Amino acid sequence: MKTISYFLACACVLAGCSQRAPSKPIPAVRVEVVSSAAGASGKVVYSAVAQPKATVPLSFRGPGYVTTLMTVRTSDGGSRALGEGDRVRRGDVVARLRDAEYREKVGQATGQVTAARAAAEKARLDFERATRLFASQSIARTDMEAATAQRDATRAQLATAEAALEEARIGLRDTALVVPVDGEVLKKNAEPGSYMGPGIPAFVVGDVSSVKVVLGLPDVALQAVKPGLPVTVTTDALPGRTFTARVSRIASVADSVTRNFDVEVEIPNVDRVWKPGMIASVELSGAAGQHPVALLPLTAFVPGAGGGDHFAVMVVETAGPDERVKLRQVEVGDVVGNRVAVTAGLAGGERVVTTGASMVVDGEHIEVLPTEAP
Repeated sequence: MKTISYFLACACVLAGCSQRAPSKPIPAVRVEVVSSAAGASGKVVYSAVAQPKATVPLSFRGPGYVTTLMTVRTSDGGSRALGEGDRVRRGDVVARLRDAEYREKVGQATGQVTAARAAAEKARLDFERATRLFASQSIARTDMEAATAQRDATRAQLATAEAALEEARIGLRDTALVVPVDGEVLKKNAEPGSYMGPGIPAFVVGDVSSVKVVLGLPDVALQAVKPGLPVTVTTDALPGRTFTARVSRIASVADSVTRNFDVEVEIPNVDRVWKPGMIASVELSGAAGQHPVALLPLTAFVPGAGGGDHFAVMVVETAGPDERVKLRQVEVGDVVGNRVAVTAGLAGGERVVTTGASMVVDGEHIEVLPTEAP
């Protein structure tokens, strides 16, 4: 809600929405007849931001300096370092750290394993000899116990050295940053020569073979929404195109602040036309408990009484030559594409000033311009 209020407030400031006293010339405005975001079929439109199906931060296990990055082909046949927006495949090595220190650790660990193995072998032979001597009563029990303890201790030391060697080998192997999924690079933080600490994402890769949008639905709307339900999705970024998607997940617990339930819709994206961050408008059929709402452009809103999060619109209350506007307080809801939902304060069929609202005052006589051709 704060985000919507921020957008509207910015729109009002940019439009110069301080109301001025009416001047002698009659202001010419354009109006729009209030229509609903929910049609007679009971369809309701929600808006949400498209996100990758999965997002994977790629980070190095240990610290070090980046020496090389994966290269990709350019359109002119050349090559360049991997960057944001480039596509990667599972198993690709996107970056490498300087590995001299890691190779040295492997060498040291290998030497420790060799020494521990030799000590363990000597302890084993001493134990076998002590066992024969003890059986013939040639050594005391304390000597036998000492040989047994030495054998067990060297075995434990060998196991510890072998574990350290395996750890060093893993560290060396992990100087190569390998992509675990097919996807696109969403964010790049590494450059040759840069120092990367353990756990700091060098790249963020997103699986965009499909994208998802998460809607916030009240409890009364959940009755008509089931996993697998087909929905229609559009976006202003791809005008004229309609996409068929399905509900993939419904949260079992409501958000503690909004009291809405997250409903996830997955949109197939085989041709990669959907990009993370696009605004999607999702049309749900038969969403119970949802009342039709008006959708108005940002230019229709002016500051309401009390300022802050309060907004109003200019409604044309009379027809004919004596058309005048009336300031009407409204309640706003979600952003749907480039429009804002009005949840209370307007009725279907009313005419609202959408161009020039900031240039008129309550009760002023206006001239309504003809509707622009689409």
